[in-house]
Amino acid sequence: MSTCIRCGRKLKDQRSIKRKLGPKCFQKWQREREEIGLTENQMTIEDVAK
Repeated sequence: MSTCIRCGRKLKDQRSIKRKLGPKCFQKWQREREEIGLTENQMTIEDVAK
């Protein structure tokens, strides 16, 4: 079973497993990206390092 790369919890949903983030962590990640002004196709250095 996969775990969330942000919080380490076990992932059960196939969509969460594919993106490697649980639903709450994914929402937080999206909010953070919006706050710093990244568009959908832009990546941060942290995204590249994973």
